[in-house]
Amino acid sequence: MKILSNLHTHSQFSDGKNTAREVVEAAVEKGFTVLGMSDHGYTDFDFSYCMHGERLENYKPTIRALQEEFADRIRVLCGVEHDFFGPDFAHEGYDYFIGSVHYVIGNGIYYPIDESAAKTQACIDDGFGGDTIAFCRSYYDSVVKCAQMKPLFLGHFDLITKHGVPDESDPRYISLTLEAMDAVLETGVPIEVNTGAMARGVTTAPYPSSFLMRRIAEKNGTVTLGSDCHDCTKLDYAFDVALDCLRNSGIRSVLVYDGTQFVEQGI
Repeated sequence: MKILSNLHTHSQFSDGKNTAREVVEAAVEKGFTVLGMSDHGYTDFDFSYCMHGERLENYKPTIRALQEEFADRIRVLCGVEHDFFGPDFAHEGYDYFIGSVHYVIGNGIYYPIDESAAKTQACIDDGFGGDTIAFCRSYYDSVVKCAQMKPLFLGHFDLITKHGVPDESDPRYISLTLEAMDAVLETGVPIEVNTGAMARGVTTAPYPSSFLMRRIAEKNGTVTLGSDCHDCTKLDYAFDVALDCLRNSGIRSVLVYDGTQFVEQGI
């Protein structure tokens, strides 16, 4: 089977490689039926990759214009990836929003947890006195609260593992992570199976980890597939691998957006 849609897509409006038009054109070339643009929403404490200033002002008008221009070829949606620490209003006025956590606060400092292993370790050392489990607990507390905001879906659940700093074999980590997953599943918000780190050559498997996928299967949770695309040539990167991981974990369907709502599709 092929998934011909992606709702987790970035352009030059935030930290993507391509213009929004180039992304839409690439999606059309791949035969996509639905494309959701979801550049990073505004955060007032870090401008390094979010939309702000003129880019933020021009984003919606540009995507709306592309919606109209390409309406006979593909359904384009104007979404946003809203960081949990962004202002409450930052996800308003869009077709949908992705809920994601990209930071952990340590001693009042916002540390990006997906930038590098060094930045992650600095947060653990400076913000949590070297206590990795306390650091992880702070992250997952934010993830649960982010799901409670009721986004269309929850992005990259265990992004914290991107650079291999938390030991995923540590029973304490496993326990708190499963507890967080259970709390998220109780909200009914779908979990994204995200291939973005694979596309960047950082990991060889999608988020979330296999033990978390198995938990989703056990709890009859729902998942959707997203590439977290920052390069339009990789709009559907490793979707086949992700689907194999889901099947091996006991998950038998994914939610695919048809332009107006999620539709369950067997895998």
